[in-house]
Amino acid sequence: MQMLVEEEVHRRFLSRVFSEGDESQWILKGGAGMLARVPTARATTDLDLFQEGYSLEQALEDLRRLAAVDLGDHFRFEFKKSQPILQGEQNPYAEGCRVTFDVYLGVTPRGPLHVDLVSSKGIVGPVEMEVPKNALDLPRLTSHPYRVIPLVDQVADKVCATLQLYNGRQSSRTKDLVDLVVLARTFDVDGRLLAMAIEGEARRRGIGPLTAFRVPVASWKARYAQMAASVPACEEYTDITAAEKLVARLIDPCLDGMTVGKTWQSQEMAWFDS
Repeated sequence: MQMLVEEEVHRRFLSRVFSEGDESQWILKGGAGMLARVPTARATTDLDLFQEGYSLEQALEDLRRLAAVDLGDHFRFEFKKSQPILQGEQNPYAEGCRVTFDVYLGVTPRGPLHVDLVSSKGIVGPVEMEVPKNALDLPRLTSHPYRVIPLVDQVADKVCATLQLYNGRQSSRTKDLVDLVVLARTFDVDGRLLAMAIEGEARRRGIGPLTAFRVPVASWKARYAQMAASVPACEEYTDITAAEKLVARLIDPCLDGMTVGKTWQSQEMAWFDS
C-alpha cells in the first residue's frame, strides 16, 4: 500500500510537469517510465526526466516553474536543492543534477521527492504519450498523460548501461537486466529503430563497437534472482543465465545489423520479417 501511495505522489508531480500537453518538451525515462508502461515492473523511488532542446540550467528553471502549478489537489512541491550528479554509472552524460522537492499535502509534510535531471539526449523513436498504467482510479484529481521516452531508446539506454565499463569495472546495475527481460516479454519492437537507437546511445557514451549482450553472471546472480522474483514478467526468467540468453536473442541481431525489416514479437520472443 505504501508503494501505491508513493506512486500517486509521483503521479501528482508528473501531472504538473506534463500539464502543458502537446506544448511540453519534457520526457520521462527510467523506472517511472517503465511503470507507466508496465504497472507490474519493478518499483522505483526516484524520477528521471530530461527536456528536449534545453540546457540543464534552463531545464531546472522550467522544472521549478511547473512543480509550482496548482492542480487543485492540495499537493505542493517546494524546491529544496539541486546537486550535481557526477558522471559515472548512474549518469553517463556530462551534465546532470539531482533535484529535491519537499512534498506537502495541505500543511502536512510528506517527505522529499527526488528527480534526476539530465541534459537533453538524442532519441530515435517517436515520443510516446502514456496514460500511466500504474495510476490509481482517482477521477476527481486533475491528471495528465506522460510523454515517455520511446521504447527503442529505453531499451538502448539499458543495453548500453549494462555493457559500458565504469573506471574499468563492469556495471553493477542489475535492475537493467530485470527491465530488459520485462520489455522483451511485453512489447513488439521495430528492428531498424532499435539498431539505430543502440548505435546512437553507444556513440554518445563513447563505447563500442558492441558485439554481444553479456552480463557479469557471477556477481549479479543472487541480486538478479532476488529482484526478478517480485516481477511477474520475469517469472520464467529468474535464473540469470536464462535472462541473459533471452535479452541476447533480442539485442545481438541488432548489433550484427540483421534486424532491418524485422520486428521483435514478444509473444514468440523472436525476430520475424515485418
